[in-house]
Amino acid sequence: MAPRIHWPNRWALVLTAEGLLLVLLGLLGLANAGWRASEDVPVLVIFQLNTAHSILLLVAGVLALVAARWRRGVVVFAASQMVVGVMLFVYGTAESTVGEGRTPFSLDPAENFLHAGLAVLGFIILCGVTSAPTPTEPRRIVTGH
Repeated sequence: MAPRIHWPNRWALVLTAEGLLLVLLGLLGLANAGWRASEDVPVLVIFQLNTAHSILLLVAGVLALVAARWRRGVVVFAASQMVVGVMLFVYGTAESTVGEGRTPFSLDPAENFLHAGLAVLGFIILCGVTSAPTPTEPRRIVTGH
């Protein structure tokens, strides 16, 4: 008899930790930048998060916390994070070569690599969840007919 797998597993905990960090980074970015969309926001650690980017991180963190409750939610969120992270990395890198201030998120190299790191993390979580055994329901014994 196979051992029963209890949900949430370690990948849900990784996604929960990621969600908490994204919410914290989004809130710190909002506190640091205020409600300005301009490029002259103060640097927060290594990131220069404007209001739009802080709200994006805050929403992604809340969605990660909600998705971490269910296996299917973790799979969908990790796949979405992987695709959107790559798209934001490519978009931010392409826009940074054209000129300063063309993107509403004010993406600098640090933010571009944050998105690349989130895409890689989404890929790792997706591989981990889909390769783990699926939760099984205990078998019921059917008594006489």
